[in-house]
Amino acid sequence: MIDLPGGESTPGGWDLRQTSDELPWPDVTGKRCLDVGTADGFWAFELERRGAAEVVATDVPSFFQSRAQQRFELARELRGSSVAYEARSVFDLEGEYDVVVMGFVLQMVTDPIGALEAIRRVCRGHLLLLDTVSAPLSLLRSPLARLDARRDGREWFVFNRAGLRKAVEIAGWTVEVQTGVLRDRPGPLPEAQAAHGSWKWRIGARGRSCGLRAIV
Repeated sequence: MIDLPGGESTPGGWDLRQTSDELPWPDVTGKRCLDVGTADGFWAFELERRGAAEVVATDVPSFFQSRAQQRFELARELRGSSVAYEARSVFDLEGEYDVVVMGFVLQMVTDPIGALEAIRRVCRGHLLLLDTVSAPLSLLRSPLARLDARRDGREWFVFNRAGLRKAVEIAGWTVEVQTGVLRDRPGPLPEAQAAHGSWKWRIGARGRSCGLRAIV
């Protein structure tokens, strides 16, 4: 869900506005920023709202993304936004950025550490990472990940908090601060409500996340 002028908002799969307030944001004022895996653009528009001088939003083409991009374009027009959109994989990033935001992407790629290394090659400052975590596994201190958390092949590795931090560090980042387990709220789209109802009691269910801020 993305806020629009006049107090309205776009429909979305997830309402991340409260989650955004709980993240350890770096200062993005006047910075060149990148949103990896933008979907409908929530984090890209949030970077712009927080004062970024330039924002590029990227995602890979898919049936899901074609629908999300429609909401992205609507929000960009109604907000009078200058966010640029590029169809690009995390493994094909180009340019240099001061701040990179990546939300809910690591669980969708077969090589999460490689994805973090790809971001480090284009980042000259901070990474703000938000990703699904397994709440039960987060009760354990050892760095762990669960394979195929949804049991339908739609996700690969879902970490616990310690595992997410360790993956970031292995990729060459220095973690400055990490949140506890956050509770994300589903948005009003029917498929989001259905998924929330079906998965909220399962181990590793989407809706629980962890954020961290790291520096090159």
